[in-house]
Amino acid sequence: MSASESLLIPSRSRGWRMGLGNLLSKELAGWWRTRRWWLQCLVALLLLNGGMALNMKGGGPENAGLNFLVTAGLFAPIAAISLASDAIFGERHSGTAAWVLSKPMRRQAFILSKVVAHGLGMLVTWVVLPGILAYLQLKPAMGNGLSAIGFMGALGLNYLNMLFYLTLAFMLATLFNGRGPVLGIGILVDFTGIMQFVALPVQKYVPWLNDIMPWKLTVDFGSSGPLAGYLAVGARLPTVLPVIATVAWCVLFVGVAIWRFRREEF
Repeated sequence: MSASESLLIPSRSRGWRMGLGNLLSKELAGWWRTRRWWLQCLVALLLLNGGMALNMKGGGPENAGLNFLVTAGLFAPIAAISLASDAIFGERHSGTAAWVLSKPMRRQAFILSKVVAHGLGMLVTWVVLPGILAYLQLKPAMGNGLSAIGFMGALGLNYLNMLFYLTLAFMLATLFNGRGPVLGIGILVDFTGIMQFVALPVQKYVPWLNDIMPWKLTVDFGSSGPLAGYLAVGARLPTVLPVIATVAWCVLFVGVAIWRFRREEF
């Protein structure tokens, strides 16, 4: 009996939840019973916290903390996009998806299980653990200038930003047959906030995009600074529209992914 078969046991669930429990157990095992979780932790800690430690030696803690948020906002989405595309294409091309869907389970459960498992895995490895270490790195230098509750809120915006790209990648993976378009579109959207040859035309011709895309959450798109930076020091957010819009995008992306996958032929 294969590992996938051993994780799929008879279920009494009905309706849209049919098969969700089995598939979720399978996806969670792919995170926590393999080396995936600690490899992601290692990369995140080296990239985010290691980079911040170097910045603290060459500059003030405020700039180092802002750099941590910006770096997390740029590179955590790349990891999310890569993992999400592999989760769909890997099972589709290997035939595992066709085998799993031949069982009594709903196709929406296939997508939802991956969103939940990968969302939880990325939360722990790219947000919670690096965030706790970052707070411990910054607190001695910033003292009362760093709000514990505010920093948690900043990490929440980082996670929401990453969730946007995770769900975007899942949607794109159901619309395209190869990794190229998924990675290309996802990374282009991610780096629009800092690549001037893309950011400047956006600010000039379609400035309203700044308020409905996740760029303002973690990247200094203009002169006001990222929203996560406001929360980290205990300040009030100047606007919540990007937060609300990003949540709406995530729901839309999951909905489109489910709609498209239900029409997939295997």
